[in-house]
Amino acid sequence: MRKLAIAIFIVILSASLLPAETIANVTGRNGLVLVIDRGALDGVELGMQGIVKALYREPGGEYTINIGNFTVSKVMERSAEVTMEIGKGLNPDDARYIVFEKELQPASSPLPAAAVAQNADWHLDQGDRAVDAGDAAAALAHYEKALELEPGNLVAKEKCSETRKAIATAERAAKFSDYLKKADAHYEKSDVKFAFLYLVEALRLYPEGKDDVRARLSVMEREYPQELAAVLEEKAGELGDIRSQIDSLLAKPAGPGTKARAGEAAEPRADAGGKDEASAAPSQPETATEPFLQKVSGKAGKAWRNDQGFWEALFHGNISMVYIPEGEATIGSPAREGDADEHPAHKLFLEGYWLGKTEVTFEQYDRFCDATGRPRGADEGWGRGTRPVIYVSWHDAVAYCAWLGEQTGLRFRLPSEAEWEKAARFRYPWGGNAPDSSLANYDKDHMMTRPVGSYPKGASPYGILDMAGNVWEWVQDWYDPGFYRDSPNQSPQGPESGSERVVRGGSWANGADLVRSANRSSEKPESKLNILGFRLALDGK
Repeated sequence: MRKLAIAIFIVILSASLLPAETIANVTGRNGLVLVIDRGALDGVELGMQGIVKALYREPGGEYTINIGNFTVSKVMERSAEVTMEIGKGLNPDDARYIVFEKELQPASSPLPAAAVAQNADWHLDQGDRAVDAGDAAAALAHYEKALELEPGNLVAKEKCSETRKAIATAERAAKFSDYLKKADAHYEKSDVKFAFLYLVEALRLYPEGKDDVRARLSVMEREYPQELAAVLEEKAGELGDIRSQIDSLLAKPAGPGTKARAGEAAEPRADAGGKDEASAAPSQPETATEPFLQKVSGKAGKAWRNDQGFWEALFHGNISMVYIPEGEATIGSPAREGDADEHPAHKLFLEGYWLGKTEVTFEQYDRFCDATGRPRGADEGWGRGTRPVIYVSWHDAVAYCAWLGEQTGLRFRLPSEAEWEKAARFRYPWGGNAPDSSLANYDKDHMMTRPVGSYPKGASPYGILDMAGNVWEWVQDWYDPGFYRDSPNQSPQGPESGSERVVRGGSWANGADLVRSANRSSEKPESKLNILGFRLALDGK
């Protein structure tokens, strides 16, 4: 190891006056390893050396000092890692930029593969770029190469698994679409039997598309009831376990030979707002002894397992809540995505809790206003009913929770920020693909709110709707841009004080970046906007 030659002195020329070809900014740190924003395409090579500098601002002006020397230890296309030797008593966290001993010479032509350190990190980075470009096959090839280079790399292993699942899902979705087209073609020829059989195979292949199957079965049942009944009878012995799903989509009693799983209610047929007028689902199943179900026993109208297998319950007539089980969750954004307040991504543990399946609607909130004598809020002329309530402050939302608690005997509240993000789960609630008009109300697509539950394809893994777009949602926490750096790892409740409250999920007026699950924003608690509403939470114990 070469001897450190650290000279601490005030620099007369600012960093901006140094030749651009000699400096690089520090974008990340891990002990004495720094990540910089220049790489092989900028002329960075393994073994290059130079000085690490810190930048300080004081009332008297701005100055820099040398705090150590560095050697380039890893090179990617547009970034690199340098290993630092630091002077005694100095802090590596103060490193802001580095100065190379010689000027960089940017690559003038495509680099040969050997010019870039194609290690696991490089392949992970290339895989992420391929995902952003929509090329899942290329992404998988990079992730698999990363795993080959580092068999124990858990990030590579998880990305391989998720990408394989995404590819398989996309293939199933494509074949599902093909089956629907064939079903439609047969239906146009009044060939009910084969139209129905293609719908059955589509449902078997891709249960996530049940809403498309339900719509077609409903039309078939209305226009050709006798023919459909005849096919169901003829194929009763061949439909097997799929029969219960078909009966559920048609809102019929279970067919011959079908059984519900022990302790489960039949699948409800709910509308977008969580209403369940036509469902034959019983109230609390006698075999359901879980504490979180016992707590709401007699206070919830009905309880059942939803399509994703999670418990759902109906409160106060038409408020549907989904139970999120206790366990670990990762919140925050990966290193190359999102704003500073979303970092670092970190794991935490949350107790089980209930979360509103949809945002609180005008219909639900107006009932509170009428009962308490509050004036009903404005709706912009967009309509009320099952649209999310807007022009509600954080204080209004808390008051509604308190009132609902008085009506039900349960302590309804706003979710914590961590609870909200766990329920959203993926990059977007539906997964890693960017939003489109079938998944969320965003990017001024309609220039107004939409009735809650209008985007079932955009549901989170727990079956929760509208977590991206429609309206921003108040949560309980005060906002602190640096909170994720020191967040407790068990059931965090946010800072003890602040001037603004956190809002999550983005709205109808925001683009794709702001409707990501990890995106954080804030508003003064008295704010009332046409892009701002809320959803409910309830303790599980």
